[in-house]
Amino acid sequence: MDAKKQTSSKEPDTGQQIAIDISKMYQFRPDEMIPDIRASSYSNVSYITCTNRDVFIDFLEMPGIKKDGKMMIPGTRVYMSHSAAQQLAAKLAEVLEGSYQRGEMEFFQPEPGKQPSSGKAGQI
Repeated sequence: MDAKKQTSSKEPDTGQQIAIDISKMYQFRPDEMIPDIRASSYSNVSYITCTNRDVFIDFLEMPGIKKDGKMMIPGTRVYMSHSAAQQLAAKLAEVLEGSYQRGEMEFFQPEPGKQPSSGKAGQI
């Protein structure tokens, strides 16, 4: 069959063309934007690498689990542009400073005179 004629034999070829403007799919008002979080994980360690093209951050869940004689450390890698990383760093610093100023940061202060536990499994 000719590449130009891809209509089924049941539908007549009318020669009409339809223009679709896909840019309209990406136009929205701010109130229409809703985050769709598909996965989440906890991270207590991160490694940041900056290349000449982008930045990536490995968010790790330490200490991991020993499997087949190796320590398997679950993690998530996030790639971003240099400008996105710069914006993230600035916003993170702003948020943390605000939280600190309001006294909202979590901290632990042991009771005076109480000895810390040995940290062995099973002890509470």
